[in-house]
Amino acid sequence: MTKSAWAWVWFGLLLALDIAIPWFVLTHVEKMSAAFLFWTIWAAAAIASAFIIFLKWREVKP
Repeated sequence: MTKSAWAWVWFGLLLALDIAIPWFVLTHVEKMSAAFLFWTIWAAAAIASAFIIFLKWREVKP
């Protein structure tokens, strides 16, 4: 699997977590702090992932 494919799989996993955690895991948690903690960690992971991928971005020369 290429690096590009791994990046798409990683961002797909982040998207799946973005949907699954709030709707299924945190459904019965009554405190709002759980949701805020999840969104803080998720946003940090997404930003760090994008930053790492952009650092490794190389232009393909023909």
